[in-house]
Formats: sequence, C-alpha cells, structure tokens
Amino acid sequence: MSHHFKKNPDVSWQMVEGQAVLIHNKLGEIQVLNDVGSIVWENLEKGVDKLVEMITSEYDVSEEDARKDIETFIKELKEVGAIFAE
Repeated sequence: MSHHFKKNPDVSWQMVEGQAVLIHNKLGEIQVLNDVGSIVWENLEKGVDKLVEMITSEYDVSEEDARKDIETFIKELKEVGAIFAE
C-alpha cells in the first residue's frame, strides 16, 4: 500500500465537536468519521507510520492492530473517492 495520500478536492470537510464531517460534493453524500477516523483524516498527509504512532500513543491498541485498521480505513476512503494515492 502506498504511504502517501492526498485528500480529494471535491470532498469538503470540517471538524464538528472533534469529529470530521466529510461532504462528497459530487455525490451529495455526507460521511461522519469516528474519533480515530477523524485523526487519520486530519493527519493523512503525514503517512501511515506517523498515523500508527499517533493512534498507539492516544489509544490502547497494538501497533500491528493500529496499522491494519488504518490501512483498512484508508482503503475505504479510496473506494469512496475521498482520497487518492500519490
């Protein structure tokens, strides 16, 4: 998996009470991310390794589980067109 990602400019977003709210402008869909998803979204450009470090320092989760969950979430973001691999 590529470790460099870019947010789709067609997706507007804003933090609301600690959660990222994504608006897929072309699809007219709204996606609300949970706390961990919001951290990943806000810091996406830092790369997977840094995201794993951030999540494991904030939550009681192993590095292996954090990496697996982050990579799965990033794959889902790519599938819905919210991000692109660079």
